[in-house]
Amino acid sequence: MNESDLRERLLAAAGLSDDSLAARLVRTYVSQTHVSSSGYPALSGVAYEHFREEVPQLFRLAGDVLVTLGALEKVAAEQASEEERAHLARAARVIRTMLNTAAITAAPDLWLVRHVVGALHEVGVAPRLLAGETIVPEQTMDLTGHPLDAHELFTDLSLLVTRGYLQRTSEGFTLEPTARATGLFERLGPVPPGTRATVSHTWSRAFAGETLVPGERELLLTITSELPIRTSHDQESWIASWEEVDLSFRMLPVLVALKMVGRCEALAQGDPLSARELAPGDPEIGARALAALDAAGFVTVEGEVATPTVLGRRVFLRGPGPYGIIETYQPYMSRILDILRDGKNAAWVSRGANVIASQTANSKTFVQCNDALDRFCEATGFSYDVFIEHALGRGEATRQRWEREGSRPLSYVGADLEDDSVAEAISEQRSGRLPQNMLFVRQADIGDPDYLISHLRSNGIDPRGAVLMVGNGFHEVRNQTDEKMDRIFRGYHDAGLVLIFTEANALTVDDLRHTAFNTYHAGFMYVHAKSGQGLRPADPVPAAMKTSDLKSSWTECATRAGYVKAKRYVTRSRTVYPHPREDGYNPTISTNHFFVPQEIAQNLELE
Repeated sequence: MNESDLRERLLAAAGLSDDSLAARLVRTYVSQTHVSSSGYPALSGVAYEHFREEVPQLFRLAGDVLVTLGALEKVAAEQASEEERAHLARAARVIRTMLNTAAITAAPDLWLVRHVVGALHEVGVAPRLLAGETIVPEQTMDLTGHPLDAHELFTDLSLLVTRGYLQRTSEGFTLEPTARATGLFERLGPVPPGTRATVSHTWSRAFAGETLVPGERELLLTITSELPIRTSHDQESWIASWEEVDLSFRMLPVLVALKMVGRCEALAQGDPLSARELAPGDPEIGARALAALDAAGFVTVEGEVATPTVLGRRVFLRGPGPYGIIETYQPYMSRILDILRDGKNAAWVSRGANVIASQTANSKTFVQCNDALDRFCEATGFSYDVFIEHALGRGEATRQRWEREGSRPLSYVGADLEDDSVAEAISEQRSGRLPQNMLFVRQADIGDPDYLISHLRSNGIDPRGAVLMVGNGFHEVRNQTDEKMDRIFRGYHDAGLVLIFTEANALTVDDLRHTAFNTYHAGFMYVHAKSGQGLRPADPVPAAMKTSDLKSSWTECATRAGYVKAKRYVTRSRTVYPHPREDGYNPTISTNHFFVPQEIAQNLELE
C-alpha cells in the first residue's frame, strides 16, 4: 500500500487538502494494520503514537475528528483498492474505538485531577511545583508547617503522573516541562466554594422538579457560567488542557444526575430534550445543564432543545457507569484536605450510592460470565444447585441467571456489606425481577468468607459445589496484602465454591501514560488507593515490567489458595495497547476470571 499517494488522493477527493486536522488524522487512517490474535483490529505502534500525540481525542474536538473521519471514509470507497480498503476499515474501527473510549474515560479522570490540583494549591504544594521544586512526600508540609500524610500525598501526585502533568524521579515529583502541565496549575486554583459537595444530587433534585434553596440554585448557575471550551485542534500532546480539566469538573455531575432521573436511556437513542422538560420547575437550570453537555460536544443545542451528537449517544449509553462509580468517591474529594493532613480518618464510600452505577457498568460482563458458566456446565457435566452473588448491587448477575434457568429449582443467595445495596435488591425482588426464594445476607464483607459460609449453613444450604459470581467486588477488600487475599480465596475454596468474578486489571504507570485515555484505569486506581482498596493484574506481570507498587495477580492469589484456573472459560476485554508490543506484553482492560476448587477440578478431569 502506497500510503503517501493514498493520503493525498483521499484528502483531495474529500476537499480536505488544506485542512490541518484532516492532514494529521489521515496519517493514522492510511496506515498498515492487522488483526490481533484475539480478533481485534490493531494499528502499528508508529500510527498509534502519532494519533495519540497529534490528533485531539476529547469532547467537542473528538466530534470534529469523527466528522473528518466520516468524510475520508466516504471517498475511500471510490479512491482505494480492495486491499487498501481492508486496512482503512480496520484503522477507522480502531480510531472510533479510541475516541468513544476517551469520551467515557477522560471526564472521570479529569474530574479527579481538578480536585487534586485544587487541594495542592490549598496546602501550598502547587506553587512549589510551579517554582520548579521537587516534592518529596515524606518531607512535605502544608502552609502552616503541618506535615502532610506521605502516603496520601504520594497517591495524589501519582494520579497527576499518570495523566501526564508530573514526572516521578528518584528524588521525588516534579512538574512536566510542558505548556499544558504549567497551564493546569497556573489557570486552576482551589476548587470553588460549595463544589466539594455531591453536586450531582443537587442537579438531580432540580431535574426532578424540586425547588432549590437560593444557595443551591446559585451554585449550579455559578458552576455552569463561562464554560471553558478548547477550540484549537493544535495538539502538543495527548495531555488534557486546563479547559478540558475544568469542563470535566463542571459537566460530570450533570451527566450523573441525568442517569439518576432516568434521562440517559432516551438520550442514548438520540431523542431530543428541552430545558423545560429537563428541569420543569426551573428551565434556566435545565438550559445551563444542557449548555455544559453542549460544551462537551455531547449534545447540540438549538434554542431550548438539545439533540444528542453521535459521540454523545455513546456517552449516554456507556458513560453513566464509569462516571457514576468515580463520582461516588465524592466523600474522599470533599475531605481531601483533611485526608492530606491527617490520613483517611473515617472517610468511607457508601456502596449504596454506588449501586446504580455498578449495575450499569457490570451488566455486560455478567452476560459474559453467565455465558461462560453455561459453557462450562455443558462441556464438563458440572451441575450446581446454589447460585450466590456477592457485592450484590441490585442483583444483576442473579437476574440474568434466573432468566436463563427458567423453572429449574435453584437456591439463590445475595450478599453485600451495605444495607442500601440489599435494600435495592429486595426492591427488585418485590418488582418480580429477582427470584422470590432468594436469601439475602446483610453486612457480608466479601473479605470475610466465613461470614457468608456460616449464613449458608445456618439456612440449610450446603456451599460445596455452589457458584459464587462477583462483579468488580474483590478489589473492595480494604487494606489488601497478598497474604490477606490468599486467605480470603482459601476460605471460599475450602468451602467448595466455584468462583467466577470480574475485575479491572491493574496497570503500570507506564501503561497508563502510554495508553492515554484508552482505558479508565487511572481514575479507578486512584480512588481505590484513596479508599484503601486495590486493583491487581489479572495474571503475573513479566519481571521486567513489574514495579514495587503492583501486587500479586488475581491468578496468583487464587491458585495459591488451591483453586484451579479454568482457562477455557476465562474471557477478556480488548487489550490496553491498540497495537502490538515488541515484548509481547499487552494486558487487557478487564478479565472475567473462572476458578474451580481443586477437588471439583480433579473430579471433572479439568485441564
